[in-house]
Amino acid sequence: MKLKAIFRSQAGYRAGWRFLLFSVIFFVLQSVLSEMVDLAVQRWRVAIPAWPNAKVLIVQDLIALIAVLAATLTMAKVERRCLSDYGIPGRNSFSRPFWGGAVFGFAAVSLLIALIALAGGYSAGNLNLHSSALLVAAFWWVLASLAIGFTEEIVFRAYPQFTLASGMGFWPAAALISLAFGALHYFTKPDERWTDWASVSLIALFACLTLRRTGDLRFAIGFHAAFDWAAIYFYSGPNGGSVAADRLLTASFHGSNFVTGGPLGPEASLMVFPVITLLFISFHLVYRRPAGGQARAAKS
Repeated sequence: MKLKAIFRSQAGYRAGWRFLLFSVIFFVLQSVLSEMVDLAVQRWRVAIPAWPNAKVLIVQDLIALIAVLAATLTMAKVERRCLSDYGIPGRNSFSRPFWGGAVFGFAAVSLLIALIALAGGYSAGNLNLHSSALLVAAFWWVLASLAIGFTEEIVFRAYPQFTLASGMGFWPAAALISLAFGALHYFTKPDERWTDWASVSLIALFACLTLRRTGDLRFAIGFHAAFDWAAIYFYSGPNGGSVAADRLLTASFHGSNFVTGGPLGPEASLMVFPVITLLFISFHLVYRRPAGGQARAAKS
């Protein structure tokens, strides 16, 4: 076997090496940008609000978004492709598929909270904010949720999904990336349990299904953004052990952590699994046929 064959096949450089190069570019850029922001924060003695905070999330995710777009553009130039080949939406980012995803995301959290409430684990309480403060907080959390949706979907399900799928097939790549996405939550957040890893991985796999059927990430981005906005702000659940100071409600979760999700938030509740099952079934019934974009390019 020739040494060249380790790096190249008849179709070009092998998927694993392309993914590795992309990952190196992304992590280096993200580290440099994060260090620059940290130095600026120290120099101007900026006070960092307690977690979770919308403005902090926006800054963190914009750093990652800039890094991942730069890495993807670099690989696109090498491979002579465009961003849309990797499922990244352009000017039409907020068109109908995005709003369809947003409806699914908000409905999923609403059903999850309803199940927890029926089991005696959730009380909405009263409004935590009033008048202009309510609107301002809602605005910042919309921006933060959009930043999370765009960043995490592009980081995990754009170039990585496309490239690994070209080497191992769409669904093996989707399963690998989804498990990695769940593992990242499990190992980087405090007090994580297996339920959160499993639910996050399954929701990530659902996002891969939406990519496969719709052809790009608009639906997945809308779903992700609406899910986080509803869980953290609208229904005022905890995330990573804390609740947002500017959440909408003085909601409380009480009872078994397996019912409520505990300090990890409702996505760690056992109630999330029937909701996820319903998500797969309902999406399958509405979006039956694979579309273009990654659905075509990554087809195996």
